[in-house]
Amino acid sequence: RFIRHCVENRIPLDFVSTHVYGNDLAKDIFGTDENIPRTAMVCRAAAKVHDQVKASARPDLPILWSEYNASYKNEPDVTDAVFMGAWLADTIRQCDGLTDMMSYWTFSDVFEEQGVVKQPIYGGYGIIAEDGLPKPAFNAFRLLHDLGDQRIAVDSKSVLVTRKQNGNLVIATWNLFLPEERGEPKQVTLNLKGIKGNARILISRLDSRHGSLLDSYDAMGRPPYPTSAQIEKLRQAATLPPPEAARLHDGKITVTLPPQGLALVETR
Repeated sequence: RFIRHCVENRIPLDFVSTHVYGNDLAKDIFGTDENIPRTAMVCRAAAKVHDQVKASARPDLPILWSEYNASYKNEPDVTDAVFMGAWLADTIRQCDGLTDMMSYWTFSDVFEEQGVVKQPIYGGYGIIAEDGLPKPAFNAFRLLHDLGDQRIAVDSKSVLVTRKQNGNLVIATWNLFLPEERGEPKQVTLNLKGIKGNARILISRLDSRHGSLLDSYDAMGRPPYPTSAQIEKLRQAATLPPPEAARLHDGKITVTLPPQGLALVETR
């Protein structure tokens, strides 16, 4: 209706913008009584808008998705958790090609909308907590930034395969399930055809033991006002460790992913 109104009245417009969150209700987004999980809501909404624009009188309009996240509430088990790594990777997999830009909401947990922050880890939807502490979502973006610029089609719902301009393959794989579900570790075997011998690879990880400060914060008793020493300890826990060096065996590598784990595999 917005596009039609502008076209019929010769009103100039440059783009279409909208936003959605993973825990929005299907009734509000689609007018249905479905129970759409937060792992599917964002990209299903993006597909709806994409199709509406392409079917309009201005199919050329860019779609700028101004906000998205797995939650618009303060849910520590969602937005503070390593769940965000697998969720973000899977969201990129599903939403690729549906928008011209997607803006994660938001960068910092400290902003005026919710008032003064009472403790550094409270379920905010930023990627940086109070005191400049990187959350798992920050490290997820950091890992996924290393994906290549060419996507290679693959028949999997838990793998993204890309190629860099230098020819290296960069593969993201994850073990995603809803936060309220009990997850189990899983093994993913990557069979890289066309790579001879036992090529060297690097494996970067994001999970509860790699790039997450949550266990350290819990071990401290979740202090609302951490000391300088505690903040430094949390910062160290939040730092992504260096990638693991490994080798393919006959073009294959098996990666074990803990619950909600995300791994980035790059050929060298």
